[in-house]
Amino acid sequence: MADTFGSEINVGPPPVTLRKRRSFGVIGILALLLLVGAAGGLLWLNLDTVTDALHGVASPASGSASTSDVLASASEPTVSAADFTAFQQQTGDSIQGATNLLNAQQAELKRLSDQIQGLTMLVTSLTTKIEQIQGRTPPAPVAAAAPSAAPVTAAPVAAAPRPAPTSPRRRSPADRPAGAISVGGAPLQTAPAR
Repeated sequence: MADTFGSEINVGPPPVTLRKRRSFGVIGILALLLLVGAAGGLLWLNLDTVTDALHGVASPASGSASTSDVLASASEPTVSAADFTAFQQQTGDSIQGATNLLNAQQAELKRLSDQIQGLTMLVTSLTTKIEQIQGRTPPAPVAAAAPSAAPVTAAPVAAAPRPAPTSPRRRSPADRPAGAISVGGAPLQTAPAR
């Protein structure tokens, strides 16, 4: 029997070891998102430099000889000293005119404010006199107002007296319900009256 089985045992091909697949998983995705976010932030902060580089414009800080030649040959109009002095004089004159106009407006505003104050005092004194004539209040001393520099020509209008403000009405204890109140919907247990 030993001949039939042979001395060799055939167990088949050698087993293949499976390589463990390495996936980056959650940590890899987070690292990738962090890298993309940092690159986006850097790009956002230096957007002007990036757009200049994409359009082929060199920044002044990198100033090479070719860019300075291009900038020097630009066709910008030059201004003479006489033109600049004339422009300064014109600007100074316009600023002086604006300052004068502002001062005139402030003086006019002060005059109108004084006129309104005089009218207010006149209306107050006339209202007091009308109330005294109608017998509503006893005569009260009225402070003498300084006459206004501007003539007062407006006819005063007497204001109707306003009613005194009232406090909100409070609920009396009789308005409040007495006894237990059901809040859950269940019937209340009442104690037998003795």
